[in-house]
Amino acid sequence: MKWQTLALAFLTSTGLASPISQRDPAKVYALRLVSKTPSLNGKYLGAKGQAVGVYKDSAQAVKFFPVPSTEGLYELHRYPSVGEDEQHALALVGAESHGLLDLADLVNPAATEFPKGTKVDWNSFTLNKESKSVEYAGAAGGRWAAFPSGNNGEWSVKWKAASAITIDVYMPVTVVYEEVE
Repeated sequence: MKWQTLALAFLTSTGLASPISQRDPAKVYALRLVSKTPSLNGKYLGAKGQAVGVYKDSAQAVKFFPVPSTEGLYELHRYPSVGEDEQHALALVGAESHGLLDLADLVNPAATEFPKGTKVDWNSFTLNKESKSVEYAGAAGGRWAAFPSGNNGEWSVKWKAASAITIDVYMPVTVVYEEVE
């Protein structure tokens, strides 16, 4: 009986401590844009440094797996994971007062200190199963928008709050997810 208890305790502790969801998620997804603008429609989102958007030199689409954060909300963790010490998550980052938040790839956002006045949110995404769209639940209203990033057909993707006022040219887009093999 003693050995059975020890074996069960060992299996339970290693099962709970093993980062299976971090290294071998059941499903992995890519992000793609849907837009009335032909040059944006169907484009996969890539990463250039921390910025996530449409880039000509992005060899691969950003891949992620959802991790539940709170009731009905998700964190979008990058796949493949680099390791236990370096967990990447997609986040929205920007000045709290502007209402424009950049979609970014952050390393260990929970353990990172950001400048005062910076809004950083990586755990307030929703995944609509019917439309396959990714939305941000951390602001009252708003939508995804693509902003030109230079003159070479690259676009940065941002969350534009309903209250945000911008004179910059942007295109409204929908960010959708699709399962990858």
